[in-house]
Amino acid sequence: MEFGHRDGRAEPRRIDALLPKEMAKRAERIGAEKAEQDSLSLLVLGILAGAFVAFGATFAAAVTAGADAASSPGLVKLAGGVTFSLAYVLAIVGGAELFTTNNLMVMAWAHGRLTTVRLLRAWGIVFVGNFIGTVSTATLLILAGQHAQMEGSVGAGLLGTAAQIGGLSPSDGFVLGILGNTLLCLGVWLTYSARTTTDRIMALMLPVTAFYVLDFEHAIAVMFYLPSAVLIDLFAQPDFWILIDRQPADITLSSFLRVLASVTAGNIVGGGMLVALVYWFVYLRSGRF
Repeated sequence: MEFGHRDGRAEPRRIDALLPKEMAKRAERIGAEKAEQDSLSLLVLGILAGAFVAFGATFAAAVTAGADAASSPGLVKLAGGVTFSLAYVLAIVGGAELFTTNNLMVMAWAHGRLTTVRLLRAWGIVFVGNFIGTVSTATLLILAGQHAQMEGSVGAGLLGTAAQIGGLSPSDGFVLGILGNTLLCLGVWLTYSARTTTDRIMALMLPVTAFYVLDFEHAIAVMFYLPSAVLIDLFAQPDFWILIDRQPADITLSSFLRVLASVTAGNIVGGGMLVALVYWFVYLRSGRF
């Protein structure tokens, strides 16, 4: 057993997971440290995280491509959810920054360690970075012909998801955004208890999988799926459309912005209020006043 030292006394180093009050302190500290990073670092980390979401979403589309969803829809979605988790494993374990999970910075803000200006600055830079990362990676994936893989099933899956998201009303997008980021931020919250990389991955998997299976929404997925549909429409060969027997998704700039705005607002409520603010209230508020 390894020993640490505090005030000259030897103590056994803990190897068990952190408890919720310790997790809250860790989340507060991490949120403050993230917000204080320089703008260029935040932007690059946001671009990386956007790219990771694009990889995870395309991976999920490839795994579920051509699957018989009519006979076993739950299993198909489960497979998609597990593979989509790649996005969050890469982002959280790899240290990239997602706007959605950065809503947990509200804990540091509520505790007075982060000003409103610094909070909004960090969110804004990461949001822009996420958009650049998703769209640029989607462009590379489409130019590489990934949409045509498996006889066009991958592209058909992406188009189907884009059509579903693009058809959301503002109220539906808002509510699904609340639910979606509640689950995703709970997944990240659980990682604050982790002692090892394996712990962090296992903590993330179920909440992220549930988010995918339940068809909840988050802003970074909107940034990937809707532009992907437009890119497929621009670059796909005529035989692709014949093969999948589907019309291009009707995605306009106004529909994209409408859905993105409503889902983003819901994400802030879900992650920032229902997760971050609630846990701050329970575990940290006594040290604030």
